[in-house]
Amino acid sequence: MTKIVKMDGYEIHHPSVTLDSKVDKEGGLSLPEIEKRMSKKMDSLGEQFLAGIPAVIENIQGALNQLENGSGGDAEKAILFRQGHDLKGMGGSFGYPIMGTIGEGLCELTNDEVNTSSMNLPLIRVHLDILGYVMAKRIKDDTDPNAVPILNALSGAKPK
Repeated sequence: MTKIVKMDGYEIHHPSVTLDSKVDKEGGLSLPEIEKRMSKKMDSLGEQFLAGIPAVIENIQGALNQLENGSGGDAEKAILFRQGHDLKGMGGSFGYPIMGTIGEGLCELTNDEVNTSSMNLPLIRVHLDILGYVMAKRIKDDTDPNAVPILNALSGAKPK
């Protein structure tokens, strides 16, 4: 039976049987099993992230093409920044920190401090080409032997 304590304008209900007595404290998944399942799920999310990269490349390519042929402006610059920002944030989260580094470079080249008319389009193109290569080779991080030239290229691909 629930004990009810009447207060000034409200009631407090105290159940005689608490949830603690109804919850099984034994069993459940072991920590290694939880880690195994989470690792499998994260791998799946990494694959989903990678599957979305062609669309990112296409968006960057389209905006960059417009800027290069003179028909683009602030909207295309915003697309480049947004795609770079997404890569910067999600690359490392989904096991592709090199893509995060590429995204960081795109952000630096297209941030609010950079005037649209003075953007370094060839350097943005380098980042796009590197992104395509990284995706094709599935380069995740600096432990991949294919990463060394990529990291060297990215370190030199900075605005002066």
